[in-house]
Amino acid sequence: MLGPIEVLKDVVAKMDQLQIKYFLVGSLASMYYGRPRFTNDIDLVVQIGVAQIKDFANTFDFPSYYCPPFEVIQDEVLRRGSFNLIHQDSGIKIDIVLNKNSEISKSEIGRRKKVEIIPGFEAFIASPEDVILKKLEFYKEGQSEKHLTDVREIVSSIDLDRSYLDSWTHKLDLKSEWLKAQE
Repeated sequence: MLGPIEVLKDVVAKMDQLQIKYFLVGSLASMYYGRPRFTNDIDLVVQIGVAQIKDFANTFDFPSYYCPPFEVIQDEVLRRGSFNLIHQDSGIKIDIVLNKNSEISKSEIGRRKKVEIIPGFEAFIASPEDVILKKLEFYKEGQSEKHLTDVREIVSSIDLDRSYLDSWTHKLDLKSEWLKAQE
């Protein structure tokens, strides 16, 4: 049975082949910077151009993946929304979030970095500060403590750019969530 890392390897190889910019976020990114915990999904922010949609859909095709129809992907790319892929053999869901045209999104893609996820496998990942900001946004939306736990684990494990965090928590109205995460 394939796990998230094995599926991520395949997805990253396909993204690289298609020359699609991506970076890992969510639980796997939190685990990279913080502590391991169970997850059975993969969260990626991607930058897909309209001209790349057909190749993307053909690359992530059945029977290896469930991929939404071309028209759905096109709509999501144009509105910079999201859609899911499902790896058929494992049932692992890959959340594909289209990179927005915002100041923070431009900053995130510029700050992504390639890291060794496991020996012999490298992938682009969001900076620890950007993972924290996303986790704070998710906490603000749903009040799930797991997001604050992830933030605390990252804070205790990594030397962070505090001025970047202070600036963006102010701009994104996440100051109270950031303070709560540091309690």
